[in-house]
Amino acid sequence: MAFKVLSGRLVSVLCSGLICSSNGSSSRRRGTMSEFILNNEGVWFEKPAKKEGEQPNLIWVCSPLNVLAVTRDHNNENHGKLLRFCDFDGIEHKWALPLELLAGDGTAYRQELLSRGVRLAENKTCRELLSRYIQSCNPAARMRCVTQLGWYGELYVLSNETIGNAVGEEVVFQSPIPLTEHYNSRGSLQEWQQHVAKYCVDNSRLAFSMSVGFAAPLLHLLGEENGGFNLRGQSSGGKTTALKVSLSVYGGEKMMHSWRATSNGLESIAAMHNDSLLCLDELGKLEPKIAGETAYLLVNGTGKQRATKSGLARKRQEWRMLFLSSGEVGLPDLIRQSGQKVRGGHEVRIVDIPAFTDKYGVFEHLHFIPSGNEFSRLLCANAEKYHGTAGKAFLSALIKDMSQNLDRVRTLIDDFKRKNTPLNADGQVLRVLNRLALVAAAGSLATELGITGWTREDAFWAAQICFEAWLKNRGGLSAQEGQEILRQVRRYFEQHGDSRFATFDSEGDQKTVNRAGYRKWVNEGVHYFVLSESFKQDVWTGFDLAIAIDVLKERGWLIAGSDGKNTRAENLPCATSTTRCYRLDGNRMFADDI
Repeated sequence: MAFKVLSGRLVSVLCSGLICSSNGSSSRRRGTMSEFILNNEGVWFEKPAKKEGEQPNLIWVCSPLNVLAVTRDHNNENHGKLLRFCDFDGIEHKWALPLELLAGDGTAYRQELLSRGVRLAENKTCRELLSRYIQSCNPAARMRCVTQLGWYGELYVLSNETIGNAVGEEVVFQSPIPLTEHYNSRGSLQEWQQHVAKYCVDNSRLAFSMSVGFAAPLLHLLGEENGGFNLRGQSSGGKTTALKVSLSVYGGEKMMHSWRATSNGLESIAAMHNDSLLCLDELGKLEPKIAGETAYLLVNGTGKQRATKSGLARKRQEWRMLFLSSGEVGLPDLIRQSGQKVRGGHEVRIVDIPAFTDKYGVFEHLHFIPSGNEFSRLLCANAEKYHGTAGKAFLSALIKDMSQNLDRVRTLIDDFKRKNTPLNADGQVLRVLNRLALVAAAGSLATELGITGWTREDAFWAAQICFEAWLKNRGGLSAQEGQEILRQVRRYFEQHGDSRFATFDSEGDQKTVNRAGYRKWVNEGVHYFVLSESFKQDVWTGFDLAIAIDVLKERGWLIAGSDGKNTRAENLPCATSTTRCYRLDGNRMFADDI
């Protein structure tokens, strides 16, 4: 069908509603050069007759393709054309095509049109005519384009629609590749409530995960920082199910991503989820040596600086989001595997929530389903069958009365923190509490707006249970750096307590390679006498010595001298006179719960 002479009546209608004329006959496409005709069979190029009196030949270029509007951004750059077309099943699609894709041979944009169901003529002449047709169309309609999903003023731009009432020109998302799997909907909101959301009731990890989805678009509006949560636990416990339940707020399981990606790939993935929820499965697949760097990348919300082919600085990718992760390990575990030090900021940025309850893995209540496995399969199937409606309904209701709804969120956040702030909590605990308070408030607001079908207390309860589980797993209210210092000290003596510390009664007949000090049995336990240089260079690598000593003294592990100094004058077997060293109580060290 590459070449066809049109004569008489149209044979069939492939896509209704795409043609400018109302009588079904061939018509000139408005705004195009007179050489192109658009009708129900497609776009045609009118090839002039070679001889006077002959009929012009019509060359078929592609299936019906309407150019609805000219697009450009707020700086009057990034020009494009809004296209409308149908696929083989007659399903209508729209795509804001960046005009820069027409440069060169245009392979990229033709591939995308073919992928979306547009039928194209196969010869080189028609490929050139297609670009010529799109460029020649100059419809009167003008639209503003954005190149990133999320908030644009008080509008929320999705890949396939814009939520809110635009003042002036309409706003449309423009991208080289349509994000077809993002924010697609299946079923109704009521079906989603009945088959997905209701099963979150009395299941803390499910209700919390779903509430994270509602919290994500609130970050920008409230000025909150990016962050993430990791559901941590052994395999086959329902962690991935919780992620799919959370994703159902916005779309299906094809929106799920894996940690097993390059940092460049994760940048692009994060940018696609701006002002929204990103779900990343299997944290353990992340390369340990880049774990800390990747965590900071996602949370900081800014990609690396790169150059164009001409050497100019390319615009950095940016994003605002919350992400939800699952894994058998946590971020600190990965960082330690690579030999790096864990900082308190790591655990605040990606908060490890123990995934398992004391009942059925991730679940506390199976809603009369016989087993946890069956319950998990039911949730996954339902989330794939009913999804995408809740997020759009929530955003629409949020925008409808933005000021009042945001005030309500702030009130709910304060209420949650007032009820759950522990006494003597350090700054890191308070930062995590603030993030969980946002999640609790978002889930509660979604409930008040009629989205979830829950009671007002469900989201608060879920966030409270998760906060308590995190706090218990963390080991207390003190700063995480202190906890990490204690872990490092104990790990050092577990590994080297025998091999690098000679006993006091060895009398020189015990060969100790790379000796770091001595050990002595005291009151049915062991004390370690650590030489000063070994203490500074081996035990405390990566930490401030003064801070580490304060932590050990406060915990009772370090026994200071009677003169108030941190070191003590001891009679060690290696010297004829007293030697100043650090003395640690191994009894306390190995007995403490950290």
